[in-house]
Amino acid sequence: MFQFRVFSIFAVRRLSFVAAAATTLTGCITTSMQGYADRDLPSKPITRIVAYVAGPPALVSSIQATISEEGRKRGVVAEDAFALFPPTRTYTNAEIRQGLTTNSIDGVLVLNVGDSGVQQQYAGTILSGQYSGSSTANGTINTFGNVSSASLNGVSSGTVTATATPVYHYRRQTAFTARLLEPATGRNLWVGNGQVNARGSLFVGDGANASSSVGAIFDDLQRKGIIGGSS
Repeated sequence: MFQFRVFSIFAVRRLSFVAAAATTLTGCITTSMQGYADRDLPSKPITRIVAYVAGPPALVSSIQATISEEGRKRGVVAEDAFALFPPTRTYTNAEIRQGLTTNSIDGVLVLNVGDSGVQQQYAGTILSGQYSGSSTANGTINTFGNVSSASLNGVSSGTVTATATPVYHYRRQTAFTARLLEPATGRNLWVGNGQVNARGSLFVGDGANASSSVGAIFDDLQRKGIIGGSS
């Protein structure tokens, strides 16, 4: 039996560990929609649309801008209804029909939007930092044949400097109903409804939800031959 003393200096060591929650955050956005076209559609595709959107103001603004953008992609002029009929007074049916005719409008898109808003859920904390210190140990080793066993007692001292970062998951759900009317008759040319589900901080903004909602509507209108152009 013999005794020995061990002294080791631990250089600055980088520590990184998770106290709770996953270290990898993922996100996505999914859109589901169902649309129905009337059996008696106009002989020519719709080329000029005015859109009226009802919903949360910030999201409505993004949707109106996206409607114009999606329309341009498909050769459709899409305007905000308030640009033709400023909300400064009430208009009669005759005034509305006259305004639509004067501007050669052949489609009126009415869109109602319901939105959950961005929902935040705590998912844990990531703790990361640095450790620096030293350790000393005393002990004994017992050898029996080719087998040795050690018994050590020691002290380790050092300093840990760490930062705790909370982690959150973000979700948002947007539901919408839409219809496209024929100005001359007031009948529905198309009706549809859908839902957008978003997860992750990069996918829950107004722009992403507006793009997904409006894109789904215009894709369905195009598939059914109500508007022309290419996406």
